[in-house]
Amino acid sequence: MRHTEITSVKQLANYLRCKEEFLDIAINHDFNVVEAPLTPKYEYNIINIHKFHIPKKGRHGGYRTVHAVYTFQLEGILKILNNYLSDLYDASASVHGFVSERNTKTNAKIHLAKRSVLSVDIDNFFDTITQNMVQKGIESLGFNSNVADWIAKITTVNGHLVQGFNTSPTIANIVVSQLDKDFEKLSGESSAAYTRYADDLYFSSDGKLPEIEEIRSIIEKYGFKLNDRKTVTMKRGQNQYVTGLTVFDNKTPRIPKRIKRNLRLEIHKISQHGYTKHAIRRIKNRVGSLDEDEFVIEIGKEIIEIQHRLFGWIHYIGSIEPDVADKLFAKLKNAKR
Repeated sequence: MRHTEITSVKQLANYLRCKEEFLDIAINHDFNVVEAPLTPKYEYNIINIHKFHIPKKGRHGGYRTVHAVYTFQLEGILKILNNYLSDLYDASASVHGFVSERNTKTNAKIHLAKRSVLSVDIDNFFDTITQNMVQKGIESLGFNSNVADWIAKITTVNGHLVQGFNTSPTIANIVVSQLDKDFEKLSGESSAAYTRYADDLYFSSDGKLPEIEEIRSIIEKYGFKLNDRKTVTMKRGQNQYVTGLTVFDNKTPRIPKRIKRNLRLEIHKISQHGYTKHAIRRIKNRVGSLDEDEFVIEIGKEIIEIQHRLFGWIHYIGSIEPDVADKLFAKLKNAKR
C-alpha cells in the first residue's frame, strides 16, 4: 500500500509493521517521560521515555536535552517510519545533515576558499518545531491529514519535536523545506552559497553576503529564532570553520590543526608509556587521589574511554583526511596496555 492510500489506524499499523492495539495507545495516550534511568520494556499500556541532559561543547556551555525511547515497540515503529520518510523526503542540494551520502565534509566543501563565510544558528531548533508543524510537514509528503496527525503525535513529546527520536532529524528537515528554498533564493540574489546542517546555516561568498536582518526575517517567518550569540562572520585569512572543518584550502575541507596536534601528542604519549600510565595521569589530574580499590576500577574505565574516544576520532578523520587517519592508527594500534 502506498502511503497516500493510508486512511485508518489499521492501515498505518500495517505500514509500520506493528500491532494496531499498540499504535492506538501510542497515538491516544501521553508518553511516560521520566528522568531516572529506565529498563527497556515490552509493556503495551505504558510507553516509557527517558529524558536526560548532555553538556554542550563549545564556549557557550549549557546542556542539550535528549529523549530516548525505552519501549521496544515504539522504538521499532520510529526506525521503520524514519526509513519511509527518508525515502519520501526530496532534500534540496543545500541540505547536508541527515541525508544519505551527505555529511559534514560535503557541507563544508561548498564553502571552500571563499572571501567571507557567515555562520548562523537557529535557536532551540528541535524544541521550536511543534506537533502542528510536524503534521503539516508530513501532509506535504502526501499523507492523509488524519494520518499525518497520528504520525505527529507518535513522533513528538508534549507537543514538540525532541532530540533522540530516530525520526526527529528527518522530520526537522521536512518541516523546514520551504525555509531552505527561501534561503537558496536569497543567496542566489547575492551570488552567495548556502547550506544547512541541522540547525547550523552557512553562507559564503567572494562578494556580498546576505544581510543578517534578511536572514533573521526568513527564520522568523517560519516560527524560529536566530541565535545571535552564535552568529559569526569569518574573513579570508582568519580561521574559517564550517561544521567543524576548516575551509581555507581550495581543494578539500580539513580537520582543524589544533585537533590533529592534540591527537598526535596524546597518541605519542600512549605509544611511549602505554595506556595504563596515561590513564593514571589523566585520573590524577582530574580527581586527585583515590584509594587503591577505586583506583584500579577507575583505571580500567579510563582506558576504555580513551580507546573509544581516540579510535572514534581516527574513524571520523578517516572520512575527511584518510592519510592523516592512517598515520594516527598505525602509531596507536601497537600501543601497550
